[in-house]
Amino acid sequence: MKRLTYIFVCMMALGALLFSCSEEEQFTSSTNARLCFESDTVRFDTVFTTIGSSTKRFKVFNRNKDGLRISSIRLASGGASGFRINVDGHSGTTLSDIEILKEDSLFIFADIIGKPKNDDSPILVRDSLIFRLESGIQQQIILEALGQDVIILKAQTITSDTKLSPARPYLIYDSLIVAPDVTLTIPEGTTLCFHQKAYLGVHGKIICNGSLEQQITFRGDRTDKIFPYLPYDRMDAQWGGITLYSTSGDNYFNYVDIHGGNWGIDCPESEFIGTKFSIENSIIHNVKGYGLREMYVAGSVINSQITNAGKDCVRLVGGYLDFIHCTIAQLYPWNGEHGTALNFTNFQDSIIYPLEHAYFYNCIITGSSKDEIVGSQIENADAAFNAKFLNSLINIKMTGEESEAIQQMFASSVNEVAPFNEKNSTAKDDDVVWGKKNFKEANTDIYFYDFQLDTLSQARGIGNGEYVNYAPTDLLGRQRPTSKPDAGCYQYAE
Repeated sequence: MKRLTYIFVCMMALGALLFSCSEEEQFTSSTNARLCFESDTVRFDTVFTTIGSSTKRFKVFNRNKDGLRISSIRLASGGASGFRINVDGHSGTTLSDIEILKEDSLFIFADIIGKPKNDDSPILVRDSLIFRLESGIQQQIILEALGQDVIILKAQTITSDTKLSPARPYLIYDSLIVAPDVTLTIPEGTTLCFHQKAYLGVHGKIICNGSLEQQITFRGDRTDKIFPYLPYDRMDAQWGGITLYSTSGDNYFNYVDIHGGNWGIDCPESEFIGTKFSIENSIIHNVKGYGLREMYVAGSVINSQITNAGKDCVRLVGGYLDFIHCTIAQLYPWNGEHGTALNFTNFQDSIIYPLEHAYFYNCIITGSSKDEIVGSQIENADAAFNAKFLNSLINIKMTGEESEAIQQMFASSVNEVAPFNEKNSTAKDDDVVWGKKNFKEANTDIYFYDFQLDTLSQARGIGNGEYVNYAPTDLLGRQRPTSKPDAGCYQYAE
């Protein structure tokens, strides 16, 4: 009897299993049964031709109570557009006999290798991914990308005076080197995209003369997004940076946007006698290392923004430098142990580099902490340590016990942290405007920053009109008043 019961139970279990399997494997050919898509259009960001795009992944759903058989999935162009697909591990321009069980889904991967168009402007590339069901019903997903022809340079050394063309972006691998005694001229509207770790090294001279309407851009080569809300272009460490080597001099940067690198502009100790660099109307933003670093050189920075650096936004080791109407702000989001907005000194590794002149006129120097200016002086009375902050908004912690010379260094500026004459300030965070409160937007959710002045910024109206002659308009082209202009590179606007 027990044996008969056991056999009966086994037969019941087997029957249930067979019934379940047969129910699971039922497929419908009804014309009412359709696929569902996450989106009817899959859009890629700008894709450099001949260079593969990132891969996009999307799902196809069967929300029906029966399975669906897909007779074919094919690219309408047959692959001529440059789009490629992969369905559950199978690649090709046409894939056949694919099943999706009831209430199940299918992963599809797509990318594109754009074909050269011999055109300076981006061109829209479109294709369709066509699904033909066993019932004869056809459905489609549109694939779109902007294809951009580029000029590719690989480990290129410029050995004679050269002027680049702004017509197409440059895509640089490994390095772009300017040889000694050679001038590289970059005209307005030129974009240089550097592959990971690629950099620009200048032994000769570089002239970057952009304009308000057509800036010159130095950036990484990733045009896609790491997350839907975060383009790679807002990330740091996407490429190297710009290095002005010891023999380089008379470099000029006007309306230049340098962002997303491992460093901004780096100037090792110089053999060149004269002006190392002149930077005007430019931006250095969001770099992993120093924004601007120099070692005993002469230079000037006018009407420019240097912001968000993993190390110091500006690092001065000796030299002779002027900063006029600059915004230097340290709101670096990627590492809490970042450097300061400004670090200046007259020595390094016990070697003296006289700080002959470091003057800041009508500037903003601030950040996310309450002490964004660090100065260090070697214990040697003969080593120059000459810095001054005039009509600027600064962020520095003062104890009141500093020497008279140090106090006078900052006395002509507004310290947003606490009044200088209060040794133990009772000011609370809400009583002072400092750091990101000065600016229009500092959104760490999407890593977007707008360093125009906020209504509450203490930088408004504290500038000296005498220095407006050096920068009559702000970084966005707005006229500055000759009386009580705002500090920084942006004049406040409603």
